[in-house]
Amino acid sequence: MNAGRNGHGPIYCLEGISKSYPDVVALAPLSLEIRREERVAIVGPSGSGKTTLLHMLGGVIQPDQGRVVIDGRNMASMASGREKAGLVGMIHQQFDLVPRLSVLHNVLAGRLGYWSLWRSLISLISPQERHLATEALRKAGIEDKISQRTSRLSGGEQQRVAIARLLVQDSQVILADEPVASLDPTRSEDIVRLIREIAEESGKTLVASLHSVPLVRAHFTRVIGLRKGTLAFDLPVTQVTDDILTELYDLEGNRDGVLSPAS
Repeated sequence: MNAGRNGHGPIYCLEGISKSYPDVVALAPLSLEIRREERVAIVGPSGSGKTTLLHMLGGVIQPDQGRVVIDGRNMASMASGREKAGLVGMIHQQFDLVPRLSVLHNVLAGRLGYWSLWRSLISLISPQERHLATEALRKAGIEDKISQRTSRLSGGEQQRVAIARLLVQDSQVILADEPVASLDPTRSEDIVRLIREIAEESGKTLVASLHSVPLVRAHFTRVIGLRKGTLAFDLPVTQVTDDILTELYDLEGNRDGVLSPAS
């Protein structure tokens, strides 16, 4: 079933995965495939299972049942390090940067999965592979911030640092968990466009959870809707109508929620 790294077959095969916690079913059993170079948006109300699904795709958590297969390999049996770093990288809502460190050091953190412990320690004193960080920051549009302390940057600039860190990691899959939730609409559009362009130019698969319908429709090819941990729909973006989105939220009693056609 795998079409190979340069093909357009599945990069992910999710086989009957589920996840429960003591008081809640975070994700009911579901199966789906994500093809190479697809741009998939995951939508749904808060608590619908979006972050749980993304964390399973990233190997951060493992399903209670079923399995996540990435590039033909079971995610559960994959060790951290070079193999996983080359397959999947994640951008979080809170950026996961170290505020006291420079932009350069935060970007180079994307190489830690490839380096030995000794090389990682040396890089704190004498940054390794600086040219990769410089090029990534150039693509992210903030090359001039390379020596600044990260805490001095704006929220939009910090998100660009996180994107540059992902660029130097050079994974096949980009996962983004509500990457623009803390940004204003103009900066949100800029960041999502940048992530999309990076995915398109380098042939990467992009999977992101988002609340903004305009961003989903402008930058993604497929939409997965989740509700109460269940799969509500899985459609090409051109088939996701306002009525479908309204129903997704009406059933939560949230007609006026953040994911509305005008949001």
